[in-house]
Amino acid sequence: MKVLPSTLVLLALAAPPLAAQQHVWQADLQVRALSVSGANGNLTARVVVVAEQGEAMDARVEVLLPVGVGIVELAPGCAAGPSAPGVPSLRARVICTIGDLRPRDVREFRVTTTAVPAGVAPRFGAMATSDTPDPNPKNNFAETGGS
Repeated sequence: MKVLPSTLVLLALAAPPLAAQQHVWQADLQVRALSVSGANGNLTARVVVVAEQGEAMDARVEVLLPVGVGIVELAPGCAAGPSAPGVPSLRARVICTIGDLRPRDVREFRVTTTAVPAGVAPRFGAMATSDTPDPNPKNNFAETGGS
């Protein structure tokens, strides 16, 4: 079979551009808000996470707790991180499993702790991650609280 050069040109023009065929697997998962309030001698951290673009698969958030606090209440899907040897009431973090987030999905949860010891700043942090590559990881972390 003989292929004419003009036939090759027509086939090349009919094919979609290579860029249109590529799909970039990504999700811009971000911590939209992290706020802390106090009531009844306890602190409550409110975390809002959003998949701004793309599907974030197996999303999770780690909430970093202030030094010296104990956990009072956790949102569903959240579990306390490891404790210090011999001090089971003190924790450094809480891990919240969110699951898959579609584009524009928002999840909110709260973590309540005891008050911080005297002289310790009530600083909380939140770090969101997923199994989907993130094009903008700088918005995956938020920190709030005293200095």
